[in-house]
Amino acid sequence: MNMTKTINDTNNDVALKMSVRLKEIAELLRCPEKLKVADVGCDHGYVSIYLVTHGIAKECIAMDVRSGPLSGAKDNIDEYGLSDSINTRLSDGVKELKQGEADALVIAGMGGNLMRRILEEGKPKELGIKTAVLQPQSDIADFRQYLRDSGFVITDERVIEEDGKFYFPMKVSLVITETSASHDDPGSSFESAISLIKKVAENADNEQLLRICNRYGECNILNRDKTLEKYLLHGKKVCESILKNLDEKEHSGRIQEITTELSDIDTALKVMQEERVCL
Repeated sequence: MNMTKTINDTNNDVALKMSVRLKEIAELLRCPEKLKVADVGCDHGYVSIYLVTHGIAKECIAMDVRSGPLSGAKDNIDEYGLSDSINTRLSDGVKELKQGEADALVIAGMGGNLMRRILEEGKPKELGIKTAVLQPQSDIADFRQYLRDSGFVITDERVIEEDGKFYFPMKVSLVITETSASHDDPGSSFESAISLIKKVAENADNEQLLRICNRYGECNILNRDKTLEKYLLHGKKVCESILKNLDEKEHSGRIQEITTELSDIDTALKVMQEERVCL
């Protein structure tokens, strides 16, 4: 079977298994140079297959902590004749990755806290990894703050809607510089987003500005991502519905929490309505 034809043909079964979410995650890694990619939590191996067949990666190491999914990934890789370009490896995170084997990393579909542990314990930067595409399933705001605290820089993001759910993959530079560690670079997406939010919400304090960027992503805000706008409108309806059913005396803390989230949503929506910026 011709792997390239199979992955590109949207009418075939394999292409259907390659979800929109996974395609967007893979495409976030695209750059002029072909990469060496470590695909952590590879599941069926489709991201690695896509990366190689679409010229994004010259080689991949598909890694998983579970032998079952890894065996399935190996079968898929062998079926499409890509075993010379994609290796499989049993590994908890990047613990079994050797220095210099990869210059890019993909981790998708895990909780934010687990993803954080993988980055902290694996120390991918010390392995020679410069870029990562990360898609946490939960604790997204806290995870973004962790990236900032670590001196990593979010350089690109997406909001993806699939099967009624929203996903937030992000491209991250792991190369720490003096300005990235302090986030004081006026040309950074983070500082640009903060400035933009201030224009539409002059009374917003630093805590709210940071919270909005952590919740929704500075690149998504700057790009006026249409799916982000849909996500915000959905969140607004949910919050308003919850508030209607909460008793002020019994749930004062929860009411304050939802009210704060609504304020963030309304502010972000105002930014969505401003003229689109050219980055």
